[in-house]
Amino acid sequence: MGMKSPIALTVVALVLGASLVGCGKDKPAVCGSVDDLKTSVANLKDIDITSSGAVSDLESGLSTIKTDLGQVKTDAKSEFSSQIGAVDASYTAAKSSVDAAKADPSVATLAAAGSALSAFNTAVRTLISDIQSTC
Repeated sequence: MGMKSPIALTVVALVLGASLVGCGKDKPAVCGSVDDLKTSVANLKDIDITSSGAVSDLESGLSTIKTDLGQVKTDAKSEFSSQIGAVDASYTAAKSSVDAAKADPSVATLAAAGSALSAFNTAVRTLISDIQSTC
């Protein structure tokens, strides 16, 4: 039994070492897709919601984010399902508030859109951070 423990520990160490190395040169696909998502979110964050084309820019930015998020979901599989669920819910709220602001642009609807976008930003940053920690 004394011989099996060191062998078992060596195998475990090799497996752990290999999984850590696996994130070096040959990063999982989710690492690239989350980088795209991060860029799209940064672009959305830079939109001045007080500008005349803000609502249109927000719609376009959210559309890009939806595409990028879809790729992250495909690449991440079920590993990040709880974070993806939170992002999905906050994305839906943000999209609805932007649609409301488009239908009836006012201080109230733009403020609601800003608040929903802030909540979305928090959820998506958590997802990005959690995924990047594995890359």
